Amino acid sequence: MTSPRDEVIRLTNLQIERGLDESEHQRFNELLRDNDEFVSLYVELVAVHGQLLWGAGLAADTAACRSVSSKDSPMDRLRQRPRRRSPVAVAATLLMLLCGWVILSGLPSLSDAVVEDAPYIPPSHIDADNNIAVIQVPQPPPESGTELRPLVLDNLRSPQEDGDRTPGDSVAEATNSAPPIDFSDAAVVDRIDRLIADSWQQHELTPSPTASDQEWIRRACLSIVGRIPTLQESTAFLASDSPRKRQQLIDDLIESTERSSHLAVVWANMLIGRTERRGVNRSKLFEFLLDEFQQNAPWIDTVGELITASGRNDRNGATNFLLAHLNNEATPATAVTARLFLGEQMSCLQCHDHPFARGIAQSRYWALNAFFKDTDRVTVPVAMTDSAVRPSLQNAAWKLVDRRREERMTFFENRAGRQQAVLPAYDGHIIPADSDVDRREELARLLAADSESKVAKAMVNRMWAHFFGYGFTNPIDDMGPHSVLSHPELLDSLTDAFVASGYDLQRLMRWVASSQAWQLSSEGDLENTIDCPEHGLMPLFSRVYVRRMTPEQVYESIRVAVRSVGQLPATATEITSKHRREWVRQFARAYETDENDEAIDFDGTIAQAMVMMNGGEVDDAIRQASRAIVEHGGTPVTSGTQALERVALAMLTRQPTSDEERVFRRHYRQRAQGSRAAVAIPTAVEDMMWAYLNSSEFVLVH
Repeated sequence: MTSPRDEVIRLTNLQIERGLDESEHQRFNELLRDNDEFVSLYVELVAVHGQLLWGAGLAADTAACRSVSSKDSPMDRLRQRPRRRSPVAVAATLLMLLCGWVILSGLPSLSDAVVEDAPYIPPSHIDADNNIAVIQVPQPPPESGTELRPLVLDNLRSPQEDGDRTPGDSVAEATNSAPPIDFSDAAVVDRIDRLIADSWQQHELTPSPTASDQEWIRRACLSIVGRIPTLQESTAFLASDSPRKRQQLIDDLIESTERSSHLAVVWANMLIGRTERRGVNRSKLFEFLLDEFQQNAPWIDTVGELITASGRNDRNGATNFLLAHLNNEATPATAVTARLFLGEQMSCLQCHDHPFARGIAQSRYWALNAFFKDTDRVTVPVAMTDSAVRPSLQNAAWKLVDRRREERMTFFENRAGRQQAVLPAYDGHIIPADSDVDRREELARLLAADSESKVAKAMVNRMWAHFFGYGFTNPIDDMGPHSVLSHPELLDSLTDAFVASGYDLQRLMRWVASSQAWQLSSEGDLENTIDCPEHGLMPLFSRVYVRRMTPEQVYESIRVAVRSVGQLPATATEITSKHRREWVRQFARAYETDENDEAIDFDGTIAQAMVMMNGGEVDDAIRQASRAIVEHGGTPVTSGTQALERVALAMLTRQPTSDEERVFRRHYRQRAQGSRAAVAIPTAVEDMMWAYLNSSEFVLVH
């Protein structure tokens, strides 16, 4: 089905080329009436058509077009050409621009977006080097006494306006032509629900039913705190009849220390990987992240700390991010910074221009790399109490320092083998060679003042995928101009809200978890082949997509399931966390690449997990849990049904099926032959626990 945006493009082309019939004209009015973005798109298309014909009349004898830059704009080149114009081209240009003005002036509902007497707009274009050039469409002289004023459009801001813009500013706020947007939690969630519902309707899609309480609490705990719910949490939640119990659980989980710990684990893995790296103090980085998430520090500030950190890695945990990636002329630091914080895959730009997106040049990569040019890592031997022991790299701390290089330019070789040089540049801002500013601090400042709010947009996309299994782009860290967005309006809306909230991660998580789409079941309609991102299609979020647990989630869920059913404390300790890191590290394998890549050889099966864990401790814990189930409440259980219900609730957060009950009863009878019931029931329960733990259902987030 054609999207409204594509329909606007099609109708605009028809209107320019041959005119519209009555039904097409009516549909065109409906599309433009209440959508400023479509108005902006229409005006740009009309201007581009006019520019193409105008250029054809002026440069029919030109063999090739040259690239656009701020120093050599198209208007500068046009002034240097002969003044001879093709009458046909001039007439066609004026006719199309006039048609555009007639259409816009004939839509009374566009009064908020179109300024009277301003039918023309000079669209801005940004080239691969972030040089801004204004391509001006030829305008007829204004009538006497008429002042032409610029038409304000989204994403068409001058460099001066960008420099003064602060996070959270919007075009509506800048022009005071629209009421302020409501960024309250209820309003943001309502916009999410409305935009997702519009997408379902547009694709004629029926969403899955609301998830049961059993399915939902398991998903909520896995997504927010990184483990399945304890038996006690499930029992209390399922027994409650409060209409607000889901929202209350979301609030409790988001405000818990476990959420902060889970996010710290997730981001430590993304920042430095799971394998051990020389000069990296993982525990100190984890402590830094844990503190940031516990304090709910603004995400833009956390990113700034990671980029600008300096000092010893055993004192300032944030230094460990760059210490892990300063090898190979900081090319890993460049690629990882762009991928994690900006949502851009820039690795290929190290050697050549982007193969899929026109205008993204190799120089863009090296302009970002130049921000790390002055940064070095050095070893700091730890003081030894025994003077006979000589300091070595194994017992040395590492330090991140900045040393100003004499050569301020960064050189790289293009695909043709020619040497080129760049200065640090981002979002149209270039750091002069003679500037004394700290380059990393300047990068952090530019990221906070980014005209496109890329840091916010990347985190919104990543957090949406954290909850749903898929983001608005695939992959989630490739959000360049070549990428297709599943829900661009929703992504922009959530980005604006996230910036306006002060980059509040707790509120962002609450918005996504409270949305109607996230309340749905993961069980989709088998006849629905539209919403299948698993097959490479764009996600429509008519259900929450099933995915495997991470190794950390598997470890924590096994521990919680066994300990909670055995009435043992399920709270993680420092020893538990250390053992989990050592266990997970067995699956991690580092590659010797320029990007410090690594792979996780974990197929997600419990059999594999159990082999890698301490088998003796797991066996003892399961035996203790089976005894606790049988003796629940101080009264020995003589029927296996009650015991099986507790096992199923603890392991899979649901009631056992009739087939499972039948299998369990048959297994219990076989065990009971020739033995006492007091022995048969615990053994049968223990076997059923192993069966549930080894099921594919246990390792799924759904």
